Amino acid sequence: MVLNDEQFNAFRMEIATFGNIPILSKYCGIGCVFCKVHTDSYLGHYPKIPMIDVDDLLKGFAYINPKVNYVRLGAGVLVAPHTDPFLHPKIYDFIKIASNYFPQKKITTVTTGAYIQEDKVDFLNSISNYGIDLSLITMQEQREAIIPRSERERTMYLLKYAPLNKCTLMFTGELDEIKRDLELLHELDVHKKVRQILVRRMEHTATSQDRLKVLSQSCIDKYEDCISWVKQNYPDVIYTVPILADVYRGGNNEYFIDADERIAKQKSIITNLPKNTCVNLICPKSGYQYFTEAFKYMPNVKTNLIENHLYGGSVSVAGLLNHQDIREQFKPTSNDIMILPNEMYNADGKDLLGEDLCELERYYNSKIILG
Repeated sequence: MVLNDEQFNAFRMEIATFGNIPILSKYCGIGCVFCKVHTDSYLGHYPKIPMIDVDDLLKGFAYINPKVNYVRLGAGVLVAPHTDPFLHPKIYDFIKIASNYFPQKKITTVTTGAYIQEDKVDFLNSISNYGIDLSLITMQEQREAIIPRSERERTMYLLKYAPLNKCTLMFTGELDEIKRDLELLHELDVHKKVRQILVRRMEHTATSQDRLKVLSQSCIDKYEDCISWVKQNYPDVIYTVPILADVYRGGNNEYFIDADERIAKQKSIITNLPKNTCVNLICPKSGYQYFTEAFKYMPNVKTNLIENHLYGGSVSVAGLLNHQDIREQFKPTSNDIMILPNEMYNADGKDLLGEDLCELERYYNSKIILG
């Protein structure tokens, strides 16, 4: 076993929380403009993961949620993010081991494909429950500005011949580029091979590289137009939903379905509380207006917008909320119950800054429910 106790604890937390098995922390050197390795100070809270061995991998399998239908090998969300799984010399062995261990689950690797060996593609195709989540970004003019080591020829080979599970495009702010990217994927029949083609909005944080901030803002300014075009011309393509707004309904309704299910559960919880209990919902920017509308006829419920000041930038999602931002912005006059998004907490019940939920309960002298 390669991992020490501190490393294994982070390794275990990542797997239990996100379903990702981080297998190394080696900086990939591709130079993606999105890379947080050198700019995200919060990631320094976690130890770097050396190249794990088979014993570590097998021990990690025990923390995979039995209810999920996927197992991802490689880059994590918090632990060993923004590396490439194919930098590990045993990655092909690991994929085979995982596919045999979890025959009913899909084994995936998130990668730009830059380090996949062409002569291994036949081997990868032979594993029936394996698929590559290919971070394509774009194949148009801005590709090399976003991914300096873009490996265009290898990427084209993978698009034609590799076992693909998912293909992710990034809207660059240029509508013509997303049009040509989707045309290319359909000309290559990629849409017939993958579980999904996903169009993402480009995001940035306060500490992102300046060139990412410029690209991201251009993308954000034109994202609604992009999605309107995608819905009309490629209705089977799905896309990320930064804000629960009607303009984004259609191509990927799971965001709205999840929100409606959550609202129904929250209303059920609230109706079973003593009458006139003051309930405060803590909301990220992504869902604040949607939840405010849903609860407008419940006078004892107040929705509270908490912006992400810790990360800043265009961040809008619940998963990056944290106690520091809540304490800074939420100053209630009445507060019997607080309902917080469960995405705020990892498998150990800690927020982004490592605080336990009970610390926030003590601070507000209020009961907290996750939902």
